Amino acid sequence: MSETKSTLKMHFVGEQVGAARKLLKMSQIELAAEAGLTTRTIIRFENGESMRPETVEAVREVLVARGIVFTNGGEPGVKLRKMERED
Repeated sequence: MSETKSTLKMHFVGEQVGAARKLLKMSQIELAAEAGLTTRTIIRFENGESMRPETVEAVREVLVARGIVFTNGGEPGVKLRKMERED
């Protein structure tokens, strides 16, 4: 299931990345490795530092592939997408 273009352009913040990672029981080291980044970059992102668009996209791709849905609006957040059962 792919996201709509409007969702792809959605802004998300470091707190959402940390929350998403925790939902997935994923360490900063694991996220960094899968995104092709350093652990320090993930720490800086989660602490609210500004990131290059390519860095943000790399992180987003990993988390979305694992089932994360980023929500925006008045109360930005994350949720775990319901996975379809394979019979």
